[in-house]
Amino acid sequence: MEFWKRHPHTAAGERLYAIGDIHGRADLLEQMLAAIWDDMARTEDGRTARILFLGDLIDRGPDSKTVMSLVLDLTRTQNAICLLGNHEQLLMSALMGDKPALKGWLKLGGWETLKSYSDAKKEKKESSTEYAMRLAQAIPKAHIEFLESLPTSYRSGTYFFAHAGVRPGIKLKKQDPHDLVWIRKPFLETQQDLGAIVVHGHSIVDNVTFFNNRIAVDTQAWKSGKLSCVRLAGEGCSVIFAKKKGVKAIPIWSED
Repeated sequence: MEFWKRHPHTAAGERLYAIGDIHGRADLLEQMLAAIWDDMARTEDGRTARILFLGDLIDRGPDSKTVMSLVLDLTRTQNAICLLGNHEQLLMSALMGDKPALKGWLKLGGWETLKSYSDAKKEKKESSTEYAMRLAQAIPKAHIEFLESLPTSYRSGTYFFAHAGVRPGIKLKKQDPHDLVWIRKPFLETQQDLGAIVVHGHSIVDNVTFFNNRIAVDTQAWKSGKLSCVRLAGEGCSVIFAKKKGVKAIPIWSED
């Protein structure tokens, strides 16, 4: 990009597919994965390919359970990485008995997640909180343990990956995990060098957007019907997006 003196790059020998917020859209994720498998099969560059999820797998969309199962399996079998999103953090807090977190989570799409795990009906004398916690009992232990294990960041070359972003003025190694999962305004408004090009989700953009210090990948898949991914290999970059009508890849810049 013209505002970068030189293109950022991944770690030597690494090719990454960083996927933005999925929010329960298993249909779009399956399309995206099919496109990535095809790209992996066609690419012979000697690099190790890895899928990286930027968090917010769950909530709002209709099939969080399937998304969770797919991503968990990929981390076990394909060396994929999944970062913690604020929606996953809210779910874990709710399951630990944090009532304000439960209330907030349900308002942010938690009901859709619970109903993807259980179709049990609410009983007459049951409160909404009691009903929610009963539905939550259907979430497999393996899914909960998976969420508990998620890291909050990943580094590759001159790229830094986090769900929400980073706090300006703080070294990347010393970032507060809460900021990595939740931050918005201080991160989104700064133009300063952050120590790396930060690739993030959490804050919605219409299309994958390149700024002087970050790349925003959350295209609100659950509502827009468009799931986005940035493919990073060496100094090369392209964007892949999945929609109901199919998948399309757009080169941004090459290594040449």
